[in-house]
Amino acid sequence: MDTRTTVRHGTDRAFLRWCVPVLVCMAIGSSAIAADWPQWGGPDRDFKVSATGLAQKWPVDGPKRLWEHSLGEGFSGIAAKAGKLYTMYREGDDEIIIALDSETGKTVWEHRCEATPHPDQTTTYGQGPSATPLVLGDRVVTVGFTGLMHCLDIKTGDTIWSHDLVEEFGAPYQYYGYSNSPLLHKGAIITLVGGERYGVVALNPKDGKPVWRSKPCEVSYASPVLINVDGQDQVVFFSPTEVVGMDPGSGAFLWRHPVVNFCKVNCTSVIWGKDNLLWVATKGVGGTRVLKLAQQGGKTKVEEVWMNRKIRVFQWNAIRVGDYVYTSSGDAKTFLSAIDIKTGEVVDRQRGFGATNQILADGRVILLDDGGKLALAKVSPKGIEIVSSAQVLDALTWTVPTLVDKTLFVRDRGKIIALDLS
Repeated sequence: MDTRTTVRHGTDRAFLRWCVPVLVCMAIGSSAIAADWPQWGGPDRDFKVSATGLAQKWPVDGPKRLWEHSLGEGFSGIAAKAGKLYTMYREGDDEIIIALDSETGKTVWEHRCEATPHPDQTTTYGQGPSATPLVLGDRVVTVGFTGLMHCLDIKTGDTIWSHDLVEEFGAPYQYYGYSNSPLLHKGAIITLVGGERYGVVALNPKDGKPVWRSKPCEVSYASPVLINVDGQDQVVFFSPTEVVGMDPGSGAFLWRHPVVNFCKVNCTSVIWGKDNLLWVATKGVGGTRVLKLAQQGGKTKVEEVWMNRKIRVFQWNAIRVGDYVYTSSGDAKTFLSAIDIKTGEVVDRQRGFGATNQILADGRVILLDDGGKLALAKVSPKGIEIVSSAQVLDALTWTVPTLVDKTLFVRDRGKIIALDLS
């Protein structure tokens, strides 16, 4: 891959070779690492953490600000492990992967890579990067706006291996930039590629070599999610017109179901429940549906339980608590909504917020809207009760918050701040 890269270190450190067993890598999806946020969506990729002892109400001006660190543009999420934070931003034609000390916000190292957007990509909503780093063992894996994928040493930021998904795997340039975050499953990094050669690839974390390559398919912008259907692991992801189930061990396609909106863009991840219900949402008249998945005769049976075109979710997330899903719904205007996942009934709609991303912690939902307003809410089958709210950011805010113990990390297009929720 012909690309310019440089690394700046907070301290000089020797390169740390691969030494972590695959079983340690597999543990990244376990809630046993509740103190960390190692990937998109947190420990279990569902935007839930097992934090306790958080404040049940905030001061009028919001939680105490611990520190602030300026960044360039980008919407990349913040991964966290062992007292360090990892995210991405852009300066001009360069993408920067940065490691920060979570206590002070000081830079530990930066890795800079030239990543000029392709003429086929739009920069109307910025030039990314948008995907969230994946932290596993002694390394950090990232995917940038143009499809440059890096595996870096977690302590130094040095390159261990890298790929250009476009040049090496024949992927088309994603019009709005790559935003789907990589997923670890049993020692393999699963990455959405798309195109006429392969749809999805699985890579060995040690050297980046392919473990398997799926048959061709298009992919969209939402990050893949791992589910288990009656004992069978499956990776679920979006194409521009479908939601797809795949065998994460081989890349074989297991099932497909149509999900189409007018611009063929699917941006929000699915939600899986132990009752085998799969929440599948998209923007505009594509609406939202819930699918019931089950094993039958060695195949996955897919049944659409309900569909509601008025529930519209775009680039923000949703969380499920019990039998209800809480999210923003709408197009130009959005409403905080509570939806019965079994019936599709909207039991509550509230104004007062832009499109929100949310996480669940200590029995409360923490909301951050696209205008930088942060809120704490109680949720129940009756709806959403806002307990506290405050303006904490002043620029476009599309990034999901990250919570580690009692510290919340949030970012907009220009900075990252740490807030004390104790």
